[in-house]
Amino acid sequence: MSNRVGYIDIARGIGILLVVVGHNDFRLFSQFAYQVIYSFHMPLFFFLSGYFFNSSIDFKSFVIKKFNTLLKPYLFTIFVIYFVSTSFDTMSFQTALGRIVKSLYASGRYINWAQLWFLPHLFAVSIYAFFFYKIFAKVDNRFVKWAVLLSTLLLANLFLKGYFPFILKISGKEYELFGLPFSLDLLFLSGFFFILGGEIRRIVTEKTFKNPFIFFGSAAGIILLNLFFSPRNDFNTRVYESLFINTMQAIVGILFILALSGQVELHSKKLAALLGYFGRISMIILIFHVPVQDFWAQKILTLTNNISFSIWGGFIMGVAGSVLIYELFIKFNPVASWWLGRQAELPKQIVISSKD
Repeated sequence: MSNRVGYIDIARGIGILLVVVGHNDFRLFSQFAYQVIYSFHMPLFFFLSGYFFNSSIDFKSFVIKKFNTLLKPYLFTIFVIYFVSTSFDTMSFQTALGRIVKSLYASGRYINWAQLWFLPHLFAVSIYAFFFYKIFAKVDNRFVKWAVLLSTLLLANLFLKGYFPFILKISGKEYELFGLPFSLDLLFLSGFFFILGGEIRRIVTEKTFKNPFIFFGSAAGIILLNLFFSPRNDFNTRVYESLFINTMQAIVGILFILALSGQVELHSKKLAALLGYFGRISMIILIFHVPVQDFWAQKILTLTNNISFSIWGGFIMGVAGSVLIYELFIKFNPVASWWLGRQAELPKQIVISSKD
């Protein structure tokens, strides 16, 4: 199986659109649909991130690679945020410096663009998964591996309850902190879905998620699970109210998105191409969609006084604006691409032929 699988890119594309929707006031239209989205959209991204995980390289090379693709874009974006804020806004240098220092803690509560918490945490999860696979590389027993993986899910529940918030005492002073650095208190939970992605890949084929029975069954499953059970689920704020139900909802939701992606790939080449494109630039959309969406939603609301129009208009602009930033300033720009952990594309050569 190649590292570029169509339905996985499509799944990432669907997932990032759900993230954008989840970060606006969509719940005003349908609290149920909003609940369904939040029941699986973050587990989906950890699952997809682990789907092609490769721990075969040496640790130093692995860390450098993950730093370049995850931490470097995070640090660059933080720098740009506060450079712009001090250069073109009223924020003082001291305030910006203080917020940069807070951002280095890399937990969502201390980041102005809270959605960025995912990048440093995914870096930590990747290292955790690296050691998990190294430890079990010589254990040729899938039952043991799955038993340990399930036990880490039980540990996750303990960590979620202990560090959001917690009190840190330094030199006689007490500090209330929300989450461990890099959201490490989430590590066992997000790591479970990340490693689950890698394990599922080992037992499925290209055709698995194109089965219509899996599509309709998982669609019914995610609807029924959310109709009859409604425990809240929000990784960033450490809400995972029922270990069993939330995990079941997440797994069935992931299965549904993969099956939906398989059906899209089978039946609609144009939609597959569009969603696949969103999937390939999902990190760019993740980074930029919140400020763009918020700006345009407020603008449209001010102009029209129509909250429905502002929500959908903000959503469209959150996606389109992020795409525009990518196409105009990142795609062919080797410097911006390097900082954002990507490889710049070479612009297509325009060949003009003339006849003598």
